[in-house]
Amino acid sequence: MSKALSAQLVKIEKQVAALLERILDASLPSVIAAYENRIQTLEAEKLLIRDRMTETTRPAQDFDKTVRTALGFLASPWNLWRSERLEDKRAVLKLAFARRLQYQRGEGFRTADLSLPFKLLDQFSGDDFEMARPKRFELLTPRFVVLSYPLP
Repeated sequence: MSKALSAQLVKIEKQVAALLERILDASLPSVIAAYENRIQTLEAEKLLIRDRMTETTRPAQDFDKTVRTALGFLASPWNLWRSERLEDKRAVLKLAFARRLQYQRGEGFRTADLSLPFKLLDQFSGDDFEMARPKRFELLTPRFVVLSYPLP
């Protein structure tokens, strides 16, 4: 949208420059007045386009609402997938997977390539966590000391 508006702006500026050169060549006051009126309308169009360009650069929603929506999707993509709308299901596929799902006849779907947010979430949900030994991250205290000799 912004590229199209800036292209229109450039086009209008070229038209204004061409009209200004025509004014310099014109000798009749009525022709000069017509060129000046056309330049005025083009300048008004330029202002409108610049206003539209500033409106399009503003976000449609505030940051908090956008983040809340994104985190709601990441928390449970199933809520959007349950929707009856085909567009919602396509959105889930585009947001959850980095590439299209590949299907091989006779074997089924291949391993999916998850999008970055889901890859990061997968690292947190893995089952490969282990407890650290107390002596590794703090000094030993009497309750953590393992006695190597038999008790009397």
